[in-house]
Amino acid sequence: MLSVVPYYNKPTQEGMFQHFSAVASATSLPILLYSVPGRTVVDLSVDTIVRLRDAHANIVGVKDATANMERASMQRMRLGADFILLSGEDMTALGFNAHGGQGCISVTSNVAPRLSALFQNACQQGNYAEALALQDKLVWLHKNLFLENNPGGVKYAASRLGLCRNEFRLPLTPISRANEEAIDFALSHAGLLPN
Repeated sequence: MLSVVPYYNKPTQEGMFQHFSAVASATSLPILLYSVPGRTVVDLSVDTIVRLRDAHANIVGVKDATANMERASMQRMRLGADFILLSGEDMTALGFNAHGGQGCISVTSNVAPRLSALFQNACQQGNYAEALALQDKLVWLHKNLFLENNPGGVKYAASRLGLCRNEFRLPLTPISRANEEAIDFALSHAGLLPN
């Protein structure tokens, strides 16, 4: 189960510890903590993650969307090899994996699943030259899918690939024409649309 840092009220580290402890105590499911300070405003510190892991056997990993490579190394060293470290940022997943991460919960994989899987496999095999080549194919998707709201970009890209319709519920609206063109470029650059 993926459990995100509470947002809006800016909890303290103690508040987040108590929140995730309550979640962990209410279920036997394995829990991945989700730290995404760009959306929640607060950051789940490495110290708090260590404390949670030590207190609850079912807290098994973290989805780290901080894009901070220092964090990847610190989490790996402090939490050990058995704790699951997943990137939550496609653009920095290469660095995160090189620092000891074990994968990425990816947005780009929704429209480029084969390339994303090949990228992750190359990282897991320690073939960072191959991973870098795949990153270069995916880099414009990583960037351009987030030119506006998420999931606006990925929804548009998926519609271009015939996977869904480009429809939204308010307050989300379709992305601008200029950003559609940027995503078309990214899809073509990745080899997913003809040039």
